[in-house]
Amino acid sequence: MTGAAAGVVPREEAFGFAQRRSLVFSAWWYPAVLAVSGAVYAGLALALGQSAETGVVMAILGVAGSALGWAFTAWPRFTRKPPRPAADIPRVEQGIRITRGMIRTILIASGLGVGALVLFTPNGGSPESLPLLAMLVTWPLGLAAGLAYTRRLMMNSAGLYARWLERR
Repeated sequence: MTGAAAGVVPREEAFGFAQRRSLVFSAWWYPAVLAVSGAVYAGLALALGQSAETGVVMAILGVAGSALGWAFTAWPRFTRKPPRPAADIPRVEQGIRITRGMIRTILIASGLGVGALVLFTPNGGSPESLPLLAMLVTWPLGLAAGLAYTRRLMMNSAGLYARWLERR
């Protein structure tokens, strides 16, 4: 046995499969992060007796974007067609290497930004600003989780692709 039948898959095809899965994931995940951030904003605003309009609009836009992303990626999600091989393997490998640093940077920068808003703006630490601050904490956490998942897809691409080939 050789090739995919023996469990060995070409890197280009495996990375291509992972890129396709990453596209499908990203199309609905990042708008969903917006929806969750909006819901957090709206929930805290309501709990504090404030207007939840901004959070509700964000949540609606996020849900609509997520649904559209899911619908637009239905074909790549359910196709049995083999993926296009990844064209730029060094860039994919670089992405795998630098993603941890990107996640750290996003989380540190957002933490510093929220801390600066609390410390250096008028009413930054007041209850009126809590919905905004909670939204600003929720959004980068969702971004970081999405990046971590994409990195995991790329790192495990050979195994994922081999399993997909078996099921196909």
